[in-house]
Amino acid sequence: MKKIITKLLGLASIAGVVAGAVYFIKKKSDVDDEDFDDDFDDEDFDLDNDLKSVSDREYVSLNTGAQAAETAKEAAEEVAEKVEEAAETAADKVEKAADTVEDKAEDIASAAADKTKDITNAVEEKTKKTLQALKGKAESAAETVKETIKKNKED
Repeated sequence: MKKIITKLLGLASIAGVVAGAVYFIKKKSDVDDEDFDDDFDDEDFDLDNDLKSVSDREYVSLNTGAQAAETAKEAAEEVAEKVEEAAETAADKVEKAADTVEDKAEDIASAAADKTKDITNAVEEKTKKTLQALKGKAESAAETVKETIKKNKED
């Protein structure tokens, strides 16, 4: 459940970034150029003479609401596709990172096990040598004690 929530929050943040980028680009393209302002200031229009009579005029129906809705729908679909692609890419990267971490952990565990075996073998070897040395010293001490007892009995 925690993974799903994390993924959804990640997708929402990516969608927010993409929406912000789309808004910024759209806002930037709507900026008026000051160069064109001079073209309209000098001319004087006489609208009464320029317009045709009412019966000769052709009216064009404006579908700005429908067109804007269509444009918004297309933009939303593009954003959704980009968010989905980004989420898939992020999921792939996370999965690769997890695999790498798992592989490294296995390598470290294997190396630690090998080191532990080496240390155990070294300790075992040293213990055997120490026991043999102590056994030899104990035997020598026992011999010395026996000899001392024999000398004491003889005296």
